[in-house]
Amino acid sequence: MTWLLHLYPRLWRRRYGDEVAAMLAEQRFSLATAVDLIAGAIDVRLHPSVTMAAAVGSDIKEETMTSGIAKFNCALAGPNLTKADQWRAARMTIGLTIVLTLGWMALHVRTHDNPYVDSLSMMPIVVSWLIGMRYTHLKDRGWAVQAAFIGGFSAVVAAILLGAGWISTLI
Repeated sequence: MTWLLHLYPRLWRRRYGDEVAAMLAEQRFSLATAVDLIAGAIDVRLHPSVTMAAAVGSDIKEETMTSGIAKFNCALAGPNLTKADQWRAARMTIGLTIVLTLGWMALHVRTHDNPYVDSLSMMPIVVSWLIGMRYTHLKDRGWAVQAAFIGGFSAVVAAILLGAGWISTLI
C-alpha cells in the first residue's frame, strides 16, 4: 500500500515518506487506510501551504507533524466513527441509491436500450456509497477534499463503465 504515497508531493514524501511507510508496514491492507491515504494526498495538494510549510519548517513543526501522523484521526489509528455516523451514512447510501436508480431507469426507458446508458447501471450504488463516505471515512476532511475524492472516483468509475459500453457496441 506504500505505492499510494506517490500521490503526495515529492517534498512531502522526502520528509514524511519513510515515517508513514514504516507505519503502513505494520498495517494490513484495508479500504479505510487506502481511502485515508488518497484523501490525505488530495488534502496536501489542495492546501499545500499548511502541510508543505511543516515539511520544510523547523524542528517544532516537525514534532507537530510527527505527532499528527502518529495520531491520525483516521484509518491508521481507527476512524473516529460513532453509531450515528454509521447510520447517517447508511441512510444516505440507501436513499440516494434508490433515487439515482429511479433516475437511471427513467433514462434507460427514454433512450431505448442505449449501450452507454446501460453501462452506467452501476453508478447509482457507487456514487451513493462514495457520498455516504462523507459521514464515515471522509468525515474529518474539508469539503474540497471530499468533493475531489467523490467526484474523482465517480469520474473514474463512469469512464470505466462507459468504456465497457463502448466495447459492447463493437461486439
